[in-house]
Amino acid sequence: MNILYVLQVLIGFGFVIFIHEMGHFLAAKRVGITCPAFSIGFPFPVPTRKGWKTFNIFKYKWRGTEYRLGWIPFGGYVAMHGQSDSPGQMEKPKEGDEGDYRNKSYWQKTQVLLGGVTMNAITAVVGFILAFQLGVTFIEPTVGMVEQSSQAWVDDEIQVGDRVLQVNGRDVVDFEDVVYAGIFDGGDSIDLLIERDVNGQKVQKHVTVKLDEDPTFGIKLPAIKAKHRVILTEEEANRFPEDLGEDRPKDGDEIVKVNGRTVRNAQDAQGFIETSDGSIELTLRRGLEDDARDWNIAYTPRRSFYVSGSAYLAGVSILPAPYVDKVRKHNPADKAGIKHGDHIVGVVGDNGKVFELNSFGDLNRIVDASNGKAITLLVERDGERKRVEVTPTERESRPGRYQLGVTVSPFPLDDVSKDEEKKRDDEFDKTVTAYGVRPGSNAEKAGIKPGDKIVGVRVNGGKPVLDPDTGEFNRTAFAYAMKQASDITQDGDEPATINFEIERKDGIQTFDVQVDPEGPDAGAVMQIGAAEQRSAPVTYGLLKSVKMGFYHSKKVGYKIIMTLMALFTGRVKVWHLGGPVVIAKRSYSLAQWGIGTLIFFLAFISINLAIVNLIPLPVLDGGQWLVVTIEAIRGKPLPERAMNWVSLASFIFVVGLMLFVLANDLWTVIVRKWV
Repeated sequence: MNILYVLQVLIGFGFVIFIHEMGHFLAAKRVGITCPAFSIGFPFPVPTRKGWKTFNIFKYKWRGTEYRLGWIPFGGYVAMHGQSDSPGQMEKPKEGDEGDYRNKSYWQKTQVLLGGVTMNAITAVVGFILAFQLGVTFIEPTVGMVEQSSQAWVDDEIQVGDRVLQVNGRDVVDFEDVVYAGIFDGGDSIDLLIERDVNGQKVQKHVTVKLDEDPTFGIKLPAIKAKHRVILTEEEANRFPEDLGEDRPKDGDEIVKVNGRTVRNAQDAQGFIETSDGSIELTLRRGLEDDARDWNIAYTPRRSFYVSGSAYLAGVSILPAPYVDKVRKHNPADKAGIKHGDHIVGVVGDNGKVFELNSFGDLNRIVDASNGKAITLLVERDGERKRVEVTPTERESRPGRYQLGVTVSPFPLDDVSKDEEKKRDDEFDKTVTAYGVRPGSNAEKAGIKPGDKIVGVRVNGGKPVLDPDTGEFNRTAFAYAMKQASDITQDGDEPATINFEIERKDGIQTFDVQVDPEGPDAGAVMQIGAAEQRSAPVTYGLLKSVKMGFYHSKKVGYKIIMTLMALFTGRVKVWHLGGPVVIAKRSYSLAQWGIGTLIFFLAFISINLAIVNLIPLPVLDGGQWLVVTIEAIRGKPLPERAMNWVSLASFIFVVGLMLFVLANDLWTVIVRKWV
């Protein structure tokens, strides 16, 4: 941990809080309210025999106000004469007391209550401007992933590795500019000017990317993600031998290449690792920019009997022969004339004999076995069978494995209602059928046959594996069993044995299948993560900095408001919230990219603080302003008894939310490791 970055973060947070409270304080002084205390942070409480006693780092009284610096940095307050978060707890205001908050006019109270959020908003704009003067690193505007099955994936206009230069005619420095163009500009698509590497030459091209509705926010967004650095996790780094000295990998080291192949994203890394055999050569990078060091290291990863690219689990395929859902343009299936709704039911051999497909695994196995040579598929379309010749291409991230460029479904793709679709999916999930069995696999040798109904699974003779939510055996339980067998195989000396319970006409029989970590569906696995790929520092002249400062204030404000709205509608879950621990950890990581990047993030926090404080809860600025507004309209104060209960309820709610967010932060950082 770099102490300089820690100090920068603490000073930055202290400044943001100081500015907010200073806004209230200056407004109160301006309208003549007496302020007995002004504190940055909260005092540290210590129990004594006479009750609780509080301690500050220091305090100093000047011109009637005691200025304090508390030990607890996340917060602050201004004590004003006649103002309290707990109505009815003070004596009535004295007539003619100009220093009493309660004796001030509605507009004077408004100035005081909104002084903090106003100062935060102004500080954010100034912070963005200053950040651009110093240099800000942004999320690299390079495409790292196109979400499969999205319209962008189907159209195949945008590709992994494309660098976005402009969006809707505006220059792009931050990948978020691409995402938010869909929000700010409206419409069903965005127009991009991209730079693409074609045979070693940089070529610029205009492309149109259609938008998909985001399931979280319910708004249309481009289904592309930014390029990320692929990094080792602490769990994987600890598996390397300790005698490697300085070359021993650490948590956070970047994986640059696998066996000489450049890693563009996590899919690349996983695919290159999965299809490797035995020892692999990793090119690792430690540090950022000029401080980075690259080195090569040999490593033999653990092996799993199934990986994400396999269609058989322990030699069994539990998906039927597929229906074609989406067909990606310019890919093999599209060139061959395969269409949405086609049911792939067979493969025609060189001798003209038709091999009927029972499962998705059968199709996947045959496509992989083609080695890029043309195959003839038999498809059902509109009640007729057609022969279609298609030439599979190698998967980008999985050398030696091939693809058609389609997404598939186990069901006919007829238009059905949402209720019917859910009912169909639920029924399908309840039953597990061995639609296909890989020829030569241990499952086939054990006697499992296509069409067998699997009614239970155990691992190494243990307890039946069941769905933890329903307590039944279903597809979820089957997946849990596979994961359990994989973990046992990776961590133990012997491959796990899966005990299949099969229901046939003559009753239930048990078939023991030892998993094969060296079989055709197996592959190497490593625990990897992702980290942001940020750009070189971006700097502007003063006029451009001012323009961009207001633009980013607008963008950040909109993002926060949309998140809050999605939180209340349920589209964003409360466990997605980040609190002081997440913010501090995020700030520390951004401080490594330069002081300009840290100031930019603190400006973001300042806008966040302004908007959150406008939420109409009595313990927040927005709630207090709502109260004085209602009182001004009524011409008299609200009932003290009712306000006491409202204030208490809102206080309990806010404190409970803060405690939940803090606990969620610790879970996020320590267990989920999202940040």
